[in-house]
Amino acid sequence: MRDMLSYIAESIDSVVNRNKRNEEVDNAMRDLNNFIQDQRPQIPDRPELPGVPEFDRQQFTERTEEELRQQANDKLADQRIAGERAIETEMQNRENNLNTQRENAQTSVDSQRESVAENFERAQTNVNNDSLRRGLARSSIAVNRSADLAEQAATQSAAIGASLARALEQLDNDISALSGQREQALADFNVTQAARLTQTIHQLQTEQDRARRDAIAFNNNVAEQERRAAIEQAERSAALHQRELDILERERNLSGGAAASSNAIFNEMVNVLNSLSPTDARRQVMENPIFRDNLSPQEFYRLHDRFTRSNSRR
Repeated sequence: MRDMLSYIAESIDSVVNRNKRNEEVDNAMRDLNNFIQDQRPQIPDRPELPGVPEFDRQQFTERTEEELRQQANDKLADQRIAGERAIETEMQNRENNLNTQRENAQTSVDSQRESVAENFERAQTNVNNDSLRRGLARSSIAVNRSADLAEQAATQSAAIGASLARALEQLDNDISALSGQREQALADFNVTQAARLTQTIHQLQTEQDRARRDAIAFNNNVAEQERRAAIEQAERSAALHQRELDILERERNLSGGAAASSNAIFNEMVNVLNSLSPTDARRQVMENPIFRDNLSPQEFYRLHDRFTRSNSRR
């Protein structure tokens, strides 16, 4: 029982010691890494140049076929209204003119009838006076002459009435025909407007196609300018950065800083590894890339030879 307890105690102690040693190794490697970073020259950041210029794009809104038709209709709206108004005005003027002719015909007929009546009365008066002077007032001659005058007056009045009737009939027909003429004029105008609408839509479509091509060409040119500006800026930034690196490298070479830094790192690695157990030091040299990455091949070989061979620890 006592041997078992001793074995357990030794096992626990071994685990505790191993954890402590691992912690020591981790701390040593962290300190070594910090030391190496401090020895490295501070690499300048790539310079940040002013932002690449951005140019305004040309905006283009594609209109649908229906929108183009509506735009064409709107464009021809005033023309359509003016044309229809002109037709209505022309038809109204014609109707007014025919109505005026009708009124004038009626007035003319009334005037002619009054003239016939006046002539008849004068002629009848002359016949009566002549008959009285000759003593034939009641004779058949006077009666016949009066009858002839009355018949002539009636014939003339009838002729005037017939002429008026014919004129009024023609005028009424012309007035009635105005409705058909108006409809025909509007129909012809609509045909013309439809042709103008088609032509205007085609014109707007052509203008839209041209505007689309122009916008695409303009925006492509803008994109190319921005691309070239971005390339030029990247090249300037890289050139400035490289110049700073070259200056830093020359200063280190002139001052011997590179060699001094390399020697300091090598010596610090030796000190850190000496602070570890031989097993931990050997494992770190063989497995941890911090040694190979921060030493020249010759320096790493020296370190490897020193800490991985059992008889060459110190």
